[in-house]
Amino acid sequence: MKRNGYSLLLIGLLLLAGLALAITVLNPNAEADAAAVEAANQLYMAGHYAEAAQLYEEQIARGVQDSAVFYNLGNVYFQQGDLGRAVLNLERAAQLNPRDGDIEANLALIRAQTTELFAEEAAGPLVAVAQLSQQLTENETAVLLLGFWFLLGFLFLARRQTKSDRARKGLQYAATLVLILLLLFGVSLASRTFLAQTLPSGIVVSPTVAVSSEPGAEFATEYSLTSGTAVNLVEQQGNWIRLDVPTSVEATWVPAESVETVATVQTSVS
Repeated sequence: MKRNGYSLLLIGLLLLAGLALAITVLNPNAEADAAAVEAANQLYMAGHYAEAAQLYEEQIARGVQDSAVFYNLGNVYFQQGDLGRAVLNLERAAQLNPRDGDIEANLALIRAQTTELFAEEAAGPLVAVAQLSQQLTENETAVLLLGFWFLLGFLFLARRQTKSDRARKGLQYAATLVLILLLLFGVSLASRTFLAQTLPSGIVVSPTVAVSSEPGAEFATEYSLTSGTAVNLVEQQGNWIRLDVPTSVEATWVPAESVETVATVQTSVS
């Protein structure tokens, strides 16, 4: 019995180790140039914000996905008075490192100076489900789900090998709990992925942008949005993007260049 238990434990540990190795290999990420980032940091400290921003942007253009780079770039834009790009890059930093207190504090500071679009609108059930895993990145959630899956299989296998009724009952309870967690986080990840594909988040980066009733500058406008306003994008027609707004609002279109999506891997809006 003890030998079987040790064997199962070893198999489980090997599966998890192999999983971790596979994730590392299958998700390559360009590393930031430490010298260039340090040079950008020095320029920022000296007040040379435009030059610092250029160096940070060059790192991002290389495919670097580093929360510190996005965080520093967001702070540079804030110092330049560009609230839209400050919020945009801090949101990107938060996606990569959602539990960083400095990122959240700076975002809260800047959001206080921006406009909330239709803040009174309640979040839908899909958004609420997606927020179950908001303290984890999508990759972390996926890793957690795979871990739950392997653990669930390990528990069922252990239950089959165990002869003690008491131990079997305990393993069954543990397996049920893991299954519930697997379903909850699985639905949350699926909701986040669905929302990212159908209603990608965006930030207004123009100082102000008039919202038109149809995709064209000649159509009447009802209101304007200011830099830093968070929006959700529905579709794109030519050089115009339709926003997700309450059905009672007729004006929904803005020029595409006035908004940038938060996702660093761009999602097509069609």
